Amino acid sequence: MSCREERKARNAAKRRKRLIAYSGVGVLLVAGAFVIAQALTAKAYPPTGMQDHVESYPECRICPLPIPEVIQRHILEHREPGNPGDKPGILVQYKCTSCPEVVATLTRIVERYPRGVYLAPYPRMSPRIALTTLGRVEAMDEVDEGRIVAFIQKHL
Repeated sequence: MSCREERKARNAAKRRKRLIAYSGVGVLLVAGAFVIAQALTAKAYPPTGMQDHVESYPECRICPLPIPEVIQRHILEHREPGNPGDKPGILVQYKCTSCPEVVATLTRIVERYPRGVYLAPYPRMSPRIALTTLGRVEAMDEVDEGRIVAFIQKHL
C-alpha cells in the first residue's frame, strides 16, 4: 500500500470514528430530551406506600393544611393507634386554592366516617382530587361523590 493509500485509509478511519462519536452524542441528546419531556409531563400524586414514614398522626382528620408525606405514609400503614391488625387509612386530598364548594362537599363526605378517613389539601399533585390508601390511588378532576364513597367503602 502506498503512502497516499495509507493516508486515505487513516482519514477514512478518523471520519468513521467522528461519525460514530457524533451519532452517540445525538442519541444521548435525544434520550436526554425524552427524559426531560417525560419529567415535565409526568403526573404527580400523593404517596400510596408506607416506606419512610414516621410514627405520628395529624392533629386533625379534616385538615386545613397539607399533611406531611411522612405522616400520610403512616396513615397508609394503619388508621389509628391501638388496634392490632388495623387496616390502612384513607386520604382524600384536593388541589385548589379557592374552591370552597369542593372543600365543603369533601368535608361532608369525610365527616360520615368516624375514623381512618382524612381530608387535606395536597397542592403538589396533578389531578384536582386524589383518593389514596395503601397501594391504591384514584384521581379525578371534579367531585364525584359516588366514586369517592365507593372508594372509601371498598377500602374501609
